[in-house]
Amino acid sequence: MNRIFIFLLGLGMMCGAVDGWSQAYTTPKDTITLSFAKSSTGNTTISNKTANNLRIYWRVINTDFPSDWLTGPAFGICDNYTCLGNIGNTLWDASLGKGDTMKSIYYSNSVQDSAGSFGLSMDLSNAPSIGTHWVKVNIIDSASGLSKDITFIVNKLVNSTPVITRASDNIAMYPNPATSDLNVVFDATADVKNIAVYNIIGKVMSVYKVTGNSANLNIENIPSGIYFVKLYNGSGNAVVTRKFTKQ
Repeated sequence: MNRIFIFLLGLGMMCGAVDGWSQAYTTPKDTITLSFAKSSTGNTTISNKTANNLRIYWRVINTDFPSDWLTGPAFGICDNYTCLGNIGNTLWDASLGKGDTMKSIYYSNSVQDSAGSFGLSMDLSNAPSIGTHWVKVNIIDSASGLSKDITFIVNKLVNSTPVITRASDNIAMYPNPATSDLNVVFDATADVKNIAVYNIIGKVMSVYKVTGNSANLNIENIPSGIYFVKLYNGSGNAVVTRKFTKQ
């Protein structure tokens, strides 16, 4: 009987320890959404639930960011002390499909509940790509092994820059109505780099990269209806908007 009691007591202590380790830290938000035209930050918090300083290792584990969102000035991650930009592809190297492992310390206090920020910093002022993309960061406590993934969803909105009249006077779009393809020809001096198709409520349906002074847009997979085409220059500013009908 004594042996059974000692075994059960030891098992209970082990379970208690595991439960304690499992609460080494908490994060109130595991998914953060940002919507902006030029720059923004989005943060959650990491709360240290231990009596000791919490050593957190973190790294980007996946993203579908376009290449112009992954530059050092555009993409950064901030802990409770500083912000790190993607200088030298340290946060995410698209060619390797991975990011370096970073370390942050979240300090303890008398009530064992010290919260510090952890988040994403984006400056897409000079990034022409628009639309909605995401990045996932894994954080792990070095002592307990507790691991969590935090996902940041970034929705880059259209800049509210006025339309450039010259470009609107030198654009041809045909056929209209269109069925499967839409041809757009524009003035080369407008520096058009991207063309986006929006539905009547402003939702982005497709984004096309542009070289030269014309583009052939495949619209076969979008439903029939009325849509708008917006042309964006190299600074991400809208230079013209035109309406077309998809049959």
